[in-house]
Amino acid sequence: MVSSAPFKSQDQEESMIGTTKKPLKEILTALDGYQKVALVGCDGCAKVCLTGGTDEVAAMAQQLKEQGKDIVFEATPERTCNVVKAHPVLEPLQDRIKEADAVLVLGCGGAVQITRHLTEQYGITVAVKTGLNSVGHMDTLVGGTLALEQCQECGDCILNDTGGICPVTKCAKSLLNGPCGGSEDGKCEANPLNDCAWVLIYHRLAALGELDRLRRFVAAKDYSKAAKPRTLYIKEARVA
Repeated sequence: MVSSAPFKSQDQEESMIGTTKKPLKEILTALDGYQKVALVGCDGCAKVCLTGGTDEVAAMAQQLKEQGKDIVFEATPERTCNVVKAHPVLEPLQDRIKEADAVLVLGCGGAVQITRHLTEQYGITVAVKTGLNSVGHMDTLVGGTLALEQCQECGDCILNDTGGICPVTKCAKSLLNGPCGGSEDGKCEANPLNDCAWVLIYHRLAALGELDRLRRFVAAKDYSKAAKPRTLYIKEARVA
């Protein structure tokens, strides 16, 4: 679950799940055979991405009406990927959900699956479709225009030894013990538009006076901790 509360900064606003819009043609294909459509957006991450907030849900409703669809209702929970936030909005709409042939969710994959979970919990069998593509956990939003992926949630964090910069995510090869031989002028050989993660790490550790950390060999990560699906037992602080 991702908090939508913004940081107090003009340049860095919030952590979010990044989403992009599917082409209308693909959405219509998914809704083929379904006449009555309920729309569920997300006033959290999808709102920030301009893909599923109240305005985007209204725009999608208009597009679907123009394509001959009947819109049953429009709803935008604060964070649809969070059942605690989604349930109070969708529970009073159960009778309306029953009228729908399909529910189109403008939210991340988590939002789609929470919506499906709730419809099943309400005893309603209805098709739940998505109008968005999820593109990952974006930890920083710069200037309201640029989202950067900086964490892969691997379950075996090494940030204590890399100056708070993740080479698993920011290095194209996910190297753990320094750069490859292809970086040039501080840029990545795989994508010269990207900074070399290990150059960034070097300068950060130098500023912290922690360059000795680069002399330590980092063993291969335990990627079993990233095996999915994972369940977090909160009170036990245990992942399985």
